[in-house]
Amino acid sequence: MKVLNFIHVAFAQAFYKWAMREIDPMHPDVPRILMRQQELREKAHRIFA
Repeated sequence: MKVLNFIHVAFAQAFYKWAMREIDPMHPDVPRILMRQQELREKAHRIFA
């Protein structure tokens, strides 16, 4: 189950990284995307901690 969770987190991180490259820096969703990226980093760390 850890592997599936990690795969999900990895794909989500890749998506948000791509989104940040494509989105206008003044877009109102940027803070939400940054917050979600931080949550995903913490989740990936907890999976294998």
